[in-house]
Parts: sequence; C-alpha cells; structure tokens
Amino acid sequence: MRKVLAMGLTLAMLAATLSGCGSAAAPAEEKKAEAAAPAQEAAPAAEEAAPAEAKEDGYNIAVLIPGSVAYFTATRAGSDEAAAKYGCNLSYSDANWDAATQLSQIEDAISKGVDMIAVCASDAEGILPGIEAANEAGVPILTFTNAIGTDESGTVDGVVSYIGQNEVNTGKLCAKIAADLLGEKGGKVVCIEGKPGTFCQIWRTKGFEEGIKGTNLEIVYTQTAEWDKEKAMKIAEDILQKGDPVDLFFCQDDGMATGVGEVLKEAGVKDKIKVVGLGGSIQGLQALKDGIIDGNTFLAAKEEGYKAIETCVKYLNGEKVEPRTIVDQVEVTKDNVDQVEGEW
Repeated sequence: MRKVLAMGLTLAMLAATLSGCGSAAAPAEEKKAEAAAPAQEAAPAAEEAAPAEAKEDGYNIAVLIPGSVAYFTATRAGSDEAAAKYGCNLSYSDANWDAATQLSQIEDAISKGVDMIAVCASDAEGILPGIEAANEAGVPILTFTNAIGTDESGTVDGVVSYIGQNEVNTGKLCAKIAADLLGEKGGKVVCIEGKPGTFCQIWRTKGFEEGIKGTNLEIVYTQTAEWDKEKAMKIAEDILQKGDPVDLFFCQDDGMATGVGEVLKEAGVKDKIKVVGLGGSIQGLQALKDGIIDGNTFLAAKEEGYKAIETCVKYLNGEKVEPRTIVDQVEVTKDNVDQVEGEW
C-alpha cells in the first residue's frame, strides 16, 4: 500500500509542477467578530458525508502541523479539548516546515487507515498532491490555520473545510493599525514576513498592501524572518546600521515584532519608530503594555484547534459542515490590552 501511495504522490507532484492545480471559492463562511462565540452563516454548498462506521474507541484523526512554533501549542490544546469531548483519538506529526516531509506524513496517515486528516499546511501549494492522494484513498481531509491552494478564501477542491482566519483581512487590519499610528503624514514602512510560501505569509502581505492604498504609507523594504524572533532582530539591526529612514516596522507575528521593538529600544530610537505585530501571544501582549510594540491583534488559537477537530467529528458523523469557518483577528491597543488574555 505504501509503495502505491508513494508512486501516486510522486506522479501527482510532477503533474502539479507541470500544470498547476485550480481551487474553488467558498460561497459561505462562519464568522467570528470577536474572541467570543461565533455566528453561523448559511452555506448552501456545505459538505456532507455518509456517516462513518461507529467505533467504540472513537474516530482516529491525524493532525499534521507545519513546524514547531509556540502558536501550535495553543491550537493543540484546543484540539485535545475537542478530542476529549468527542471521544476521538489524535496522532500528531510535525513537518519542520518541509512540504516533502508533510506529504510523507499524509501518505503515512492514509496507510495507517485513519478516519480523517486535519492538516495545517507547511506550504500553500507544495502539499496539493497529498490532498489528491487522500481523495483517491477515500480519506477525508480538512485544513486549519494555514490553508492550501491559490484562492485567498482558503478553500480548494478535495478539502472538506478550512478552519482559520481570513488572512487578507488580517493584513488589512494591520494596515489600518499602522495608518492610525502614523496619522495623516504617513511614513516609510519595513515589512518583516513569515515563512515564504505559507498561506498566511502570502495573503497577509497582499492584505497589508491593499490596506495602505490611499494612505501616505510607503513600503520601502520587505524581508522574511521565517517567524523567527532572532532573525527579525538581525534585520532590524541591519536596517538601523544602514541609516535609511524608517517610520514603522510591520511584522507578520508579534514574536518578531517584539524582537524588533527590543532592538529599537536598545538603539534609543523606539520613540521615533513604531512597531506593529499580530497574533496576540502572551509575549506580544506584554510587549504592547511595556511600550516595546505599538499595535497588535488577537486570534483565538485554541478555538482554531478545537473547531478543526469538532468539524472532523461532525463530518464523520454525516453532518453538514461549512466550507469555511472563520476565526477573526481583532485589534488590540494599549486601551484594551488588559482585557485580552494570551494563549501561547
């Protein structure tokens, strides 16, 4: 079975390289306006499965994460909570940000006969062959946090549902925060991005770029730090050494933003340069309180993990599930930061 799957994945990867894969838009979504109970929207194209055979020991679900970052500690806590509630068994695998490794993990999950796969993608397009392999094997697959494909909605043919944020809207929210901080005068912005090729890196960038249109904000430099605080600090240090004018750093998570803020404080220029992050980590929220960064957002990571497993169970039970369940980022400022509790 493993050899057949391996050959199938190899052929599928070759086909994807030569011709690319299309994706389908989602007609409806479940939205979360704040870090509270979400509101349900009607979805005429919701997926529905025939009920899986009942198991006394619960459904077996493979949960594939892209790499070891603190955020996934919180999503795992949510997934484990849902598994305990619904009596299912979770097996976790970490791809270490490598698409080939994640493809192999999908193959392994299929060969083990799991009931369903929940994957947080290491690469937006690199694991598309794995989706095809799961479909061919009759194993349903769901994406969460990091979607796949080239559609900003996060939906793609062959995937039951996407659980996560609208990344374009997240980028736009950060653009709004940046514009509010710099005011009508605007200024020069440095963008520090996450892991290249991930769904969130691609669409947060697009959202931010769209969000600053019509403002006096100008992106003068973009560089990836791959979600790594130390790499973000090095980028900030290099920019300061060059002496190029900068008014604001936008970082695609608040861990990187905290590192940049620390560099600016050490250099004695924090009062002149603003820093915006996103995500609402414990560290990032404290940095906002301490004046290390100036703007942040919050996303309920535990809710993402919980809803991913809950959706798997509903689908396996033959219930209708929405093609998208959106968990929104919300703005966090110095005025409301004390009302927000970080999860990771």
